[in-house]
Amino acid sequence: MRKLHKNMSIEEFECGYFYATELKMFAKELNINIGSLRKNEIEEHIKAYLLGCNKIELPKNIENRQTKGERDKLLPDAYVVNYVSDKKTKMFLKTEITKIDSTIKDKSGQWYWLNDWRKQQIRDNQKITYKHLIDHLYNLMKTEGKLPRIPSTRFNNFITDYLADSDHTGATRQAAIDAWERLKTLPAEKNYQAYKALLKDQLI
Repeated sequence: MRKLHKNMSIEEFECGYFYATELKMFAKELNINIGSLRKNEIEEHIKAYLLGCNKIELPKNIENRQTKGERDKLLPDAYVVNYVSDKKTKMFLKTEITKIDSTIKDKSGQWYWLNDWRKQQIRDNQKITYKHLIDHLYNLMKTEGKLPRIPSTRFNNFITDYLADSDHTGATRQAAIDAWERLKTLPAEKNYQAYKALLKDQLI
């Protein structure tokens, strides 16, 4: 397993596999304020450091709570100030959506992209209410086809691609997990395309 260090190349970093806890510890060594940044956002900050880029726009740390007060009241016209992404909030949003469409189904990735949108509104200094969250979640849930992939879930993306490949028709999830574990130990990018290239070159 590759180790994180300040003098590593960008190639070493991208071909390694690091857990969120490792990335957070390394970011702190680099004096990067990680706050509530996601794993893929922390990776972007680290890559900018390794490349020596200090003029590019990087993900900003957006806290869920903007005051020291209590969590928001869950009402459509309440402003999003002290947001809590928990079961209670999600149940409220989904209950409101069923009032619009009682037959609508959950969409894989909907909570990630709702949170991503919410943080972007805060970055843009936009005041939003829970009705805005309800409307945006509803639009995500009724989107035709799949929502964009979640960038930080390389494991899930790999498993999905492995099992969707016609070369692996009938393969089990465990076989896909075993393939992922092999890829994690190799000096290659951690995605299914890199895995296929290694197979083609008979390097696995």
